[in-house]
Amino acid sequence: MNRWISSPQNSSRGANPGLIMALVCLPVFIGALDLTVISAVLPQVMYDLEIPLQTDLDQASWLVTGYLLAYSVTMSFMGRVSDLYGRRRVYLICLSIFTVGSAGVAVADTLPWLIAGRVVQAIGGGAMVPVSMALVGDLFPPGRRAALVGLIGAVDTAGWVTGHLYGGIMVRMFDWRLIFWLNIPIALLALALTWWALQKVPQPRTAERLDWLGAVLIALCLTALNLGLGSGGELTLSAAVLDEPPGAPAYAVPLMLAAGALFLAFLWVEHRSSHPLLALGLFRRPGVAAAGLINFVLGYCVVIGLVNVPLFINIIIPGSPAERAWMSGWLLSAYTIPMALAAIPGGWMVNRLGYRPPAWLGLLLGAAGFVALGTWTPHTNYAQMVPPLVISGIGLGLVISPAATVVINAAGERERGMAAALVIVLRLIGMTVGVSVMTSYGVRRFREISTSLLAAADSGAVASSLEQMLEIGSQATVQVVNEAFWVGAAACCLATVGAIWLAGKPSEPRRPTGSHQGSFRNGA
Repeated sequence: MNRWISSPQNSSRGANPGLIMALVCLPVFIGALDLTVISAVLPQVMYDLEIPLQTDLDQASWLVTGYLLAYSVTMSFMGRVSDLYGRRRVYLICLSIFTVGSAGVAVADTLPWLIAGRVVQAIGGGAMVPVSMALVGDLFPPGRRAALVGLIGAVDTAGWVTGHLYGGIMVRMFDWRLIFWLNIPIALLALALTWWALQKVPQPRTAERLDWLGAVLIALCLTALNLGLGSGGELTLSAAVLDEPPGAPAYAVPLMLAAGALFLAFLWVEHRSSHPLLALGLFRRPGVAAAGLINFVLGYCVVIGLVNVPLFINIIIPGSPAERAWMSGWLLSAYTIPMALAAIPGGWMVNRLGYRPPAWLGLLLGAAGFVALGTWTPHTNYAQMVPPLVISGIGLGLVISPAATVVINAAGERERGMAAALVIVLRLIGMTVGVSVMTSYGVRRFREISTSLLAAADSGAVASSLEQMLEIGSQATVQVVNEAFWVGAAACCLATVGAIWLAGKPSEPRRPTGSHQGSFRNGA
């Protein structure tokens, strides 16, 4: 017996889909904004709370790490929760949780309470993105989903890429707490309007239950993975500040092994579960596995620009720290704003040309932009930096919609939340892997290149002047940054191979008729 009682697409007459999408995009933007805004205000937060830099810097970093961790872990299963208990109910609960967390951050007067508030924020904010993407599948036919999935991707991207600039402006002109106080009236207004707008959207009734064991395993897996990969930050600190040899901390390898073991256990549980959190048969549907690879590569490539552009400017370009920070923000906007804007025409191209053309075009443009970025020298000026940043940003933006829509359209009515969560989690894992790889590899390569340049300049002797040391440091930094961009170009080219399997145009998947698990395992 089909346990899905009502079909949203067939029963949502009277709902205003356009208004609903506008309303749900606002909290998505705010949640993504708060993902990165703390990085700009962290120095002022530490000063106001009298946090000692020498002893409590690692604890303060949890303001960033804790949010990212809770953000990614929550979205891994909350999309599935919305499949079971209804988008409206889950979305409103998550928005309420985000509001409570914002209030907690705004009133916190100690570091532990501030971290706790950030984690509560992330629990609510992380779930809103996959639930919003799943709403697109509920409210719109396949032929109209791509552009709207691109819109949500653009809003989410615009939020976390402008967070640093927004935080810098707010902390300079006002108090950092105002950032979180402003979240509250905006979220409450969105809560009231969304509650009203979603009243006419039918809620699912299903006898299925949440796979709690699978949820616990994937949460522990992502936690171990993020903490293990996040050891790159400690590596940078020890190498650059303490002058210790590069090498991962002792806990990194055990955490990575634990993440691998937990993931295998998760797959085993999902294979045997009658109500799996992740229907593994989804990956047998056309293009889903390839889209998963592309989403991972997309996250990896996005973070390459976000990390290396500020690094290049802060090391190579002359000026005060404030001037360099200001220019880093504006130059990154040449990378991120085109990315967000291009996500919308990427969806338009999917509807008219199919999944493959915009994915190929975007990946090739991204590769071309990274190749051009890999030619930067110590003499490259701001005007020369902008065009390749725009090109690579447009390319990656075009990929957002096809890579997500393939997965969402492949899922049936009861799996859209799970499918949307899969898309976002893969991107976040790609970003986390990118930061870790670039940090550990970059520190090691910087030392190797610097040693080689010193040997060439002084026949193995120590550099004779500060000016010579600075010149060698600049040359080593440029080479490391160039290599990172070349790796990005190679990753884009690799993903074009996966795009071969993104064939066809959006079409309605056949509606599941049996059990949740059986429909995917049998390839229905």
